Amino acid sequence: MLSRSLSRATIIFSHGSCSRTAFSTRNLGPNHDLLQMLSQNLERENSCPSRNGYKVRAFARAIEVIGALEEPVRDVAQVKKLKGVGVGISNRIDAFLSGKDYDPEATIEPSKGASKFKARKGSDPEETRRKMIVRSLTSVSGIGPTTAKALTDAGCTSIGDLKKPKFFDMLSPLQQTGARYHEHLERPAERRQAELLAKFISENISCKFDVELVGSYRRGAQSFLGVDIMLTHPSHVHVPTPPSKNGSVMQGINSVPFRTISRKLREAQDSLLFRDVVFPLESRGLVAETLFLGSKKWQGVIRLPERTVDGTWEERSQRIERVSEQQGLYVRLDLNLAPVKSKGAALLALTGDKEFNIDIRTKAARLGLLLNEFGLWRWTSGPSLPADAEEGYWTFVEGESEVAILRELGMNYVEPIKRNFAYLANSDSDASTVKKGRPRKKVV
Repeated sequence: MLSRSLSRATIIFSHGSCSRTAFSTRNLGPNHDLLQMLSQNLERENSCPSRNGYKVRAFARAIEVIGALEEPVRDVAQVKKLKGVGVGISNRIDAFLSGKDYDPEATIEPSKGASKFKARKGSDPEETRRKMIVRSLTSVSGIGPTTAKALTDAGCTSIGDLKKPKFFDMLSPLQQTGARYHEHLERPAERRQAELLAKFISENISCKFDVELVGSYRRGAQSFLGVDIMLTHPSHVHVPTPPSKNGSVMQGINSVPFRTISRKLREAQDSLLFRDVVFPLESRGLVAETLFLGSKKWQGVIRLPERTVDGTWEERSQRIERVSEQQGLYVRLDLNLAPVKSKGAALLALTGDKEFNIDIRTKAARLGLLLNEFGLWRWTSGPSLPADAEEGYWTFVEGESEVAILRELGMNYVEPIKRNFAYLANSDSDASTVKKGRPRKKVV
């Protein structure tokens, strides 16, 4: 199992008398580079607007079985016979081992094995080229198929062309940011960089904030496309009640945690997140671009902080100057502000992965409960009305603890590094998961 090759250590982020805890992993075994490539592909597919769940599960299966190998993979023939590694994954592995760029329009020739490719028959070369350009352009943050096709029709032939005035002017401000920083955003961040970033943030905002790395980092990934951080603050205690919407327990099952659009820009700018976190980080030269701003979530592009030879941070003026000149390394950063009473639910939502979250939210729905990033809820209606009646209200069941939430769903605690498709597939026959969940309380 992949999880067997991961060892867990604890790192403390400290600032004055305040301490913050994060997690770290070491050593992915003899196929580290190959697993890293597959993990990057999985992360890219997971964050794609047109996300393909089948591909996500295929990457997860391949990562699990290859992570269990004790010998290095030197030829694609070694993995083609493994259960869980299909043709598409084999093609990517063959290209990786051969030092080539992966071409989805090519397939491995079955009779020849590893390195022989042949083009698909009956395809128009010009149409194939056009599709490849469109596919390439959609890898830029914010650019979807419609914009990519319009750019291609206008004569754009590569991501590099996007910086030409003719094509750059066709992009929205967010798409322009994606084009400007594309090479950086496609380059995975490493664990040590995420840890350094979290430490910089913790030292440059109030020590009353708890700063915790979540997302792929908390699931044990060695590298990831973007850094996700959860913040809590003792003054942020309000837990919003889910909308009544017919008492539906399936609402928001695929929604992005904490991503609510503020009705007015001023509302977001007056929020604790912007006033006490984003603004101080902007003034200290960390932030390059803002992609999304809400009262509970900020997403943007930041320049990774650097230390000088004597171990101190760069001067503020140096960071600001280097951001203006686009020097250094840049990554996507997501900051999420969670209410204290919702810490456990927020950790579940922000750690992922998406398949795991959909699974536990579906389990909750089957029990007549609703699980979101703020907590676990039960719809309460009058004694003479059915449980799913429109008249009623949401009752807060649990939110502070991951363990308690999973217990309410009839599940044992699942370590973050196991929260993936492989765990879900194996847990179907795992006796430790109680299928019926906890008995539902009778409403009187």
